[in-house]
This record gives sequence, C-alpha cells and structure tokens, in this order.
Amino acid sequence: MEYKCCDHILGSIDLSFSGFKYCNEVWEGPEYISYKGNDAFNKNEERRLKIIEEMKNGIIPERCKECPLLELKDWKEFDAKIYKITVFNWKHCNAACFYCSVHSDFNESIKKSDDYDSLPFIKKLIAEGRITEKSFIAFMGGEPTMLQEFPEILSLLIKKGCKLEVLTNGIKYEKLISDMLNAHNDNKICISLDCGTKETFKRIKRVDKFDEVINTLKQYIEDTKENSYKVRLKYIVLPNVNDNKKEIDKFFEVAKSIGITSVVRSVDHLESKMNTKNKAIETSVIKAYEYFAQQAKKYNMTLCEQNWADAIIENKVYNCRKISTLTKIKANLHFFFGKKNK
Repeated sequence: MEYKCCDHILGSIDLSFSGFKYCNEVWEGPEYISYKGNDAFNKNEERRLKIIEEMKNGIIPERCKECPLLELKDWKEFDAKIYKITVFNWKHCNAACFYCSVHSDFNESIKKSDDYDSLPFIKKLIAEGRITEKSFIAFMGGEPTMLQEFPEILSLLIKKGCKLEVLTNGIKYEKLISDMLNAHNDNKICISLDCGTKETFKRIKRVDKFDEVINTLKQYIEDTKENSYKVRLKYIVLPNVNDNKKEIDKFFEVAKSIGITSVVRSVDHLESKMNTKNKAIETSVIKAYEYFAQQAKKYNMTLCEQNWADAIIENKVYNCRKISTLTKIKANLHFFFGKKNK
C-alpha cells in the first residue's frame, strides 16, 4: 500500500533512559513511552500499530511532519521484525564531554544500568524471533563499555549474527569489540576523538585520556588487520572549540599516523540549530564541516555518511539562517585562525 511512512515506524526500537520509541534521529519522532509498568512495551507496540494505520489514512504525527526520512512509497506490511535497535539508555561514562546531551554521571568503574536493564529485553526479542541476522543494533552513550550487562548483550548478538555498531569514546579497550568486528563484515566501531591535540581533547572531554584513546585505536586496528576499515574515527564539529582548520589538520595527521582509513564528521545538534544568537559560530561550523570532507579526500580516507548531520548543515531541519557580510568575515577569521568570536 502506498502512503507516507518511514523504516523507523515499521521496524525500529530506541531504548532510551526511561522509555521506548521508534526514532533516534535529530528530528523528534513520536514521544517516548515510559518503562514504568509491566505492560510498557506492549503499549508501545500498540501505539506503533495505531500510528501505522493513521499514516495509511494520511494522518502524520505532529513530531514527524518535518522529518526528511518520511517517504511516500508502497510500504510492505508490518511483520513485527526489528530492523534496528538503538541501545541508548546508559547513564554512566568515564568522560565528561561538555557537549553531552545525555549528561551521564562520570564514573571510572563498571556500573549496572540503574534505570533499565536491556539484557532481558534483548533476550525476549531474540526468543520471539523479532531480532534476526538482518537486524542492526547500535550501542551508544553514556559509554557502553562501562556497563556490567554490555558484554553479555554483545555476546548474544554476535552469536545471533546481527549487524552491530558500538559508539564509544575509546578510553576503555574491550576485547569483545574486536571479536565483534571480526565476526561480521558489517560490524563496526565509531570512536569520537573530536580533535587532534591533547589540549583540545581535555577541553572537550574534561578528562586527560588522549593517549589512552590513541592506544585503544591502535589495538583495535591491530586486532582487525585487513578489516581495520571497520574502525571509524569521529569528529564532532563544535562551535568555538574545534571548528577551525588547524584542529582538523591535526586530527587527520593523528588518524593517518595510527592507520585510520574511515572517518565520520558530525555536528553538535544541540548547538547547531541555526539560532539567531550564534550566527558567526554556525557559519564557521559549516566551513569546518566542508573542510573536513576535503581533508578526508586528500588523505584517501572513506568519509562515512551521517544523514542527520548533513540535514542540519544543508538547512533541511531548521530554517532560520540569515547571515550578514560582517558575520561571514568573523566566521572566516575563526575558521582559519581558531580565534574565538566575541
């Protein structure tokens, strides 16, 4: 049947801090249903079916209307298979990144997730046949490697043959992640370095662990050998911090020296909403974002797509960018010389 819908509504689950929903993109998507109550998951699935029926009748949820993933086409019937799970309910981290939208509790010791344990939920979906070898599961922050249940969950999914990705700060090396990378051609890890110098790392992450991350990267590359392209290094462009030529150049020098062949560029979506108070910084973020792609090409590195970040830069999500000539001049000075805009 032809109607407007998206893959997330038809087969995605986001495990956040306190609830379920279908979408973990920068656009909001349906609101979360709380984990509270034994029937929370069933309520979420009932809502999924209700939204699908509404979309078939042309009724689009308000929070979905501007989503660029919304597509008019002949969608397959809902079969209850899960194509994507985002495990996003961790609260603990061994860094304290100032841009963190999660506001994780800093803790260097292994902790148990205190709001919701994903392990029984993952087991339930496997037992019901809803997770298959075609399912994609992503783990993200806080810091996945800090959780007691992470190794068991990852082991189960490796055995199941799913496609997996771990987004991590790389401070803690985890041998099981190397096993994951070698188990399936589509498995990958993405380490967010966000800089090329110890000084900037400490400013962003608020911990002095730059060398530890570099050593972790080297170990994963050594473990994966010819599969080292699965080790991706990420750079989140941050206003007035690393949105300049000098820091990006240093990032690529470091990446090249340790054998990185795949890089990811992103933006801080909380800081990059094209608001009228941040015009000059926003322009330099755009220039840095473009320059990063140029450098990836120069170093013959694969630039991995991050559609939601592209949507922000291309002004497809927020629409209030009005930039004066003076603003452009200030942004250019910041980008080339790394000086803060006043």
